Amino acid sequence: MYFYQAIITTALTCASLTSVSAQASQKISSLMIETRQQDGVSFYYSIANGMTLNGDITIVRDNQGYTVGQFSQGVPNGRWQVFLPNNQKLLDGQYVQGYQDGQWQLFDNSGNLSEKQHYRKGVPDGDWEQYNYQGTVDQTTFYQNGQKVKVERFFSSGKRQALETYRDNLRHGVWETYHANGMVSLRQEYANNHLSGRYLEQNSAGQIIVEGEYNTQGERQGTWRNFYDDGTLNSEMHFEAGVHNGKVLTYYPSGQLAQQATYKYNYLDGESLRYHENGNLYKKEYYQEGEFDGLQVIYNADQVIIAESNFKRGKLAGEQKFYFDDGKLKQLTNYHTTILADNGQYSLHGNQEQYDSEGRLIEKGNFKQGVKDGLFTRYRQGEMESEENWLAGERHGKQTRYYATDKLRSIDYYEHGKQTGRSESYFADGALKECGTRLNSAWIGKYESFYKTGSPREVIHYASTADENSYQAKYHGSYARWLGNGDPSETGEYIEGKKSGEWLSYNQGVVTRKRTYLDGKLNGEYAEYYNGRRRVTGLYQDNMKTGVWTGYRYQESDPTFGTIAEGNILHISEYTNNKLHGKREYFDFKQIRYRSESYVEGVQTGPYAEYYVTNGQLKRQGEMIKNVQTGLWQGWFEDGMQSFSNELLAGQQHGEHREYYTNGQLKQQAQFEKGKLNGLLTQYYQTGKQEFQEQWLKGQKEGEASYFHTNGKLTEKGSYLRGRKEGLWLNYWSNGEKRSEGSYISNRQSGDWVYYDQFGKLIKTEHH
Repeated sequence: MYFYQAIITTALTCASLTSVSAQASQKISSLMIETRQQDGVSFYYSIANGMTLNGDITIVRDNQGYTVGQFSQGVPNGRWQVFLPNNQKLLDGQYVQGYQDGQWQLFDNSGNLSEKQHYRKGVPDGDWEQYNYQGTVDQTTFYQNGQKVKVERFFSSGKRQALETYRDNLRHGVWETYHANGMVSLRQEYANNHLSGRYLEQNSAGQIIVEGEYNTQGERQGTWRNFYDDGTLNSEMHFEAGVHNGKVLTYYPSGQLAQQATYKYNYLDGESLRYHENGNLYKKEYYQEGEFDGLQVIYNADQVIIAESNFKRGKLAGEQKFYFDDGKLKQLTNYHTTILADNGQYSLHGNQEQYDSEGRLIEKGNFKQGVKDGLFTRYRQGEMESEENWLAGERHGKQTRYYATDKLRSIDYYEHGKQTGRSESYFADGALKECGTRLNSAWIGKYESFYKTGSPREVIHYASTADENSYQAKYHGSYARWLGNGDPSETGEYIEGKKSGEWLSYNQGVVTRKRTYLDGKLNGEYAEYYNGRRRVTGLYQDNMKTGVWTGYRYQESDPTFGTIAEGNILHISEYTNNKLHGKREYFDFKQIRYRSESYVEGVQTGPYAEYYVTNGQLKRQGEMIKNVQTGLWQGWFEDGMQSFSNELLAGQQHGEHREYYTNGQLKQQAQFEKGKLNGLLTQYYQTGKQEFQEQWLKGQKEGEASYFHTNGKLTEKGSYLRGRKEGLWLNYWSNGEKRSEGSYISNRQSGDWVYYDQFGKLIKTEHH
């Protein structure tokens, strides 16, 4: 009841430096105030001067609002108000010599009145009222000298929702709650905080739903009844000092008895009968101290038994039977009756059976202390599906499975949970699917599998023994696999689980690959074929390519060349440790070499050359370092005359560059630096006369440039600046006469330009 007093005290330390809505003679930060207690009264002191607060004081604190109060010798005395930073009032009341007195009002953040309180000398006294958001009272509490006497709660309509009475702050007297229409929903009595006397619950129509009595200790006593909304009895039970004892009756809404049973010390005990709504018996159960004990029987609505279960102190024990609605046996289950399993229950023990609705056996078997033991059979619509033999929870002996057509599906043999002996499986038409021998579940010896047509699919030879817990022994002996059409797919041999000797792969019955293995690794000759024609040949050493490898043109013909002979070489390569190492040479259809490369550990490094296929004449040659051209590179025409000469550095032209015409005449001469023209570039006509000469700087034309007619006379002359024409430029006719004269600025004509005919006569003037 002092909750809001805590709010008032907290408000002293929740003020902000904000302009106040009421006049105050002095403002003090809450950080500069010290509070001391004396005889239950708070005294307020200024930390700055140690003096008590007096008069009108505004206590403020950053961003937390402010409090306006009146003090007398450090004690709150007079009006007391608390505001938010936006001047919204939260609290308003009076202090008299440090004690709350009279009416106090509390407001929400929106300014709505939320509660009225009344005090006398700091003690709640009189009516306290709480308001909802609509502004109406939703609870009143009456205090007398600080003691709660009565509480009333109200619906939003204003009607009473609940009434509570107290004595010495303890629940005492009649308590009631109400429906919205004013009808009592719950009436109960308290004495010294304990329920005592009559207890009543009603629906909104005034119909009793629950009725009973409590003794003076707050315990249920005597007969308790529950009712449906229409007044029909739902249940009736009896209590003695809070303990459920005696007969209990429950009913359907129709009034028909649903259950009759007996409780003893809060536990069901003895016979319990449950009924269908038509009055016929539903369940007959027996309890001992709340646990099923003995035979439990369940009936359908026509009084046909559908379940008989035996229990021993809450645990299934002995024979259990379940029936279809027509009384035919559905399932028979047996449990042990004397020995408990580790989970605290009786384990499955004895015969187990299951039937379909037509009385045909579905499954039958035997358990011994929770594990399968003996013959287990399963049926599908009366036909055998499987037979399994078990011993102490492990498969042991012959295991047989059948198709729905009653044809054999598989036969296996087990010894103590592991397949051992002959194993066979069949297709639905009876054709053999696979067969072999198992030892401790692993295949050993010869294994065969077949297609539905009866043609072989795979033949594997295994070792005669297998590692423990391995599902198969190591491959040992010949191996073969076929496609569904009967064509071979792969053949070879294993020794101790590793491939050995020659292995062949096939496509459409023709060999596509030959490999040679030693100790499980490729070692020796290797070849690939396409339609019987060689595609690749070479050698392996410990799974890595080594020595000479040859690639062949495996097509039978070429549109431009015609028929290609088998064994026509495409390229010859040298390998070391599975990487190209040494020469790789390429050949044309006529087996003339047209390219030669060099490699070091898979990277192109060393001499490189190209050849003309017409006569084998050298076409181009140079040096490669780590896949990059470097050093002097030269080229020749088909007749042996040189065609070019380049110097390269890290794949870029660097140094002198020369090109030649087919007659041996120099065509172009230039200087490069890191892939860019840098220096003098000169180009010649095939006659040997100069065609042009330019100056370059870092890939751009820079400086004087001259261009010539084929007769050797000047055709154009000028200068470049950063790749653009700049300054005076002159043009000449092939007879040497001037053709034009003018200037450029950044590649654009500028100023006066004059033009002449072939005889030197001025014909035009332009200004740009």
